[in-house]
Amino acid sequence: MTGEVIAKDSQAILVPPSNSSPVVLRNFVAEGSQVKKGDLVLRIETPNASNLEQLEISMQQTRAKADAELAKLEVTALDAEKNLLTAKAALAKAQVDAALPKTQIAALEFDKYQAEKERSERDLQVKQLAFDDAYASINRKKSDADLELKKQEININYLKTQLTRSEVRASQDGYVVHGYSNWRSERLEEGSSAFPGNTAGQVIGSGQMEVRAWALEADRTYLKEGQTVVLKFDALPGTEVTASIDSISNAPEEHNIWGYGRYFRVDIKLPAQSNLKLIPGMSVLIEPAQASKKNSEKSAAQNKELTLEGEIQSRNITSIGPPSIPYIWQYTLAQIAPEGSAVKTGDMLAMFQAAEVPNQLASQKSQLNEKLRALEKLKLEQTEAEKAADLAVAEAQSNAEKAARKATMPKELIRRVDYDKLVIEKSLNSDLAAMSLRLRTTQARARKAEKTGLETEIAMLQGKIDVLNKGQKALTVTASKPGMMIYKSNFEGEKFAAGSQVWMGLSIASVADPDKLFVSAKVPEAQSTTIKVGQSARITIPGANMTVPARVTGLGNVFHSKSSSQPIIVRDIELEFDQMPKGLKPGAAVQAILVSSGIQTATTGTAKK
Repeated sequence: MTGEVIAKDSQAILVPPSNSSPVVLRNFVAEGSQVKKGDLVLRIETPNASNLEQLEISMQQTRAKADAELAKLEVTALDAEKNLLTAKAALAKAQVDAALPKTQIAALEFDKYQAEKERSERDLQVKQLAFDDAYASINRKKSDADLELKKQEININYLKTQLTRSEVRASQDGYVVHGYSNWRSERLEEGSSAFPGNTAGQVIGSGQMEVRAWALEADRTYLKEGQTVVLKFDALPGTEVTASIDSISNAPEEHNIWGYGRYFRVDIKLPAQSNLKLIPGMSVLIEPAQASKKNSEKSAAQNKELTLEGEIQSRNITSIGPPSIPYIWQYTLAQIAPEGSAVKTGDMLAMFQAAEVPNQLASQKSQLNEKLRALEKLKLEQTEAEKAADLAVAEAQSNAEKAARKATMPKELIRRVDYDKLVIEKSLNSDLAAMSLRLRTTQARARKAEKTGLETEIAMLQGKIDVLNKGQKALTVTASKPGMMIYKSNFEGEKFAAGSQVWMGLSIASVADPDKLFVSAKVPEAQSTTIKVGQSARITIPGANMTVPARVTGLGNVFHSKSSSQPIIVRDIELEFDQMPKGLKPGAAVQAILVSSGIQTATTGTAKK
């Protein structure tokens, strides 16, 4: 079987889910940095922040609209209550007249009073139904408004959850190791483009390693838990370790990297006394102990030169890509600075175009101007309505005072029927005066809610315009610091140029700092054991026709596939010049020549070297 070394307690840093793809990596903790549990290690760019702000404004607008409609319904209910009071007073007066004995008045008058009483009773029933319907409408509107607000609150909570999920935090203490892009065959860094669900890196915990192998379905019958196996590492030639199978998965699964078949996952626990310097990603050959051939021969150490293909890179790189404008998914690259050109702070690096942006901007501005005019008109109308409400209150209070004065007339000086009607009028006008105050307060609340709703619409439109203006300015990308332009390739492997179509989240180029250059190379796994930090090397620069001394300064923390077209396992190495030569440009191809020492072959055992 074949397998690989994995970190036992590692946390995979997965690119968070997003509605757009690819996405731009932000706040990606530097390679090798120590992190603690709960620390932010990765975030992606997402338009959900602006969408969340728009939803919160929309929720305020919905609440204001609901308040305005409720206030209007309450005004209608107060009018219905006013009509009900008037109908009750009319019925009371009719009952006073209808109570007169038939023998004391004319028959025509008696019939008229009885008919008026019946009419007043029917009118009261109608007014009572209207009153009940008005308050039922208020209750229905409150229920509908609560449902709508709850719906928008759920949407806001969903977006907040999406924003939270756009961040990846460390679930344990450890150090960060960056992953590699299968698309561009480059290490993922801050500003890189990646696809949701891909592994951007790992948080390595205590450093305990184990081996994970994949066995074909047909080979499952030959394996069992506890079985002794011999491990051989490609990166450690001649090293063999005796271990045992710890667990085997219950069901086969697809593992496309290994092949198109179905595989059982086999976890192999390394012995505690094996002090091997294992690194995640190392290739491992697993053989049954009885089938492994013992080899006690040791090969003599030999010195030979190792030549690797490399590339000059900068330690300080700024990625260039289109801005994230809501609902704009594709951009046209109108201009781009020449590849390899030196740029200064403030220079134009790239200019993108999106036809939808000016169209949306013009439409939103037109709607904003219309709403502003409507707001000015509403303010004038509400000023007049406020004056009319004050006059209505004053009139109702005046009528109540008149009715109260009439009711103070001596009972002995007027007819009993007229006195009873004056008392009814006094009670009615007193209730109407109190109701006029409630009506004025309710109308004021309705006007305020209507104004708030319109102001919220204006704020929402202004927010959209601000986002579009910001995005329109961001379509022109300028240099934040001096450096050198380096182009990147699209999905077809072609470098971006003026006229190219660029999807949101793609990085089209980068600005590299020419003062912080180093050589990045990849060494095959089988030869990686010969490379040590501090090892001397020579860098051959074909373009400049010169060879300069250098030194190995860093080794990659993981082994990985070289590229999708070259699936060999390699390890990254970094070399720095002893003295920085002049005229070097990032992206230039070079050759690194290192002197490697031979490797000794070991016999089998727990951990023999």
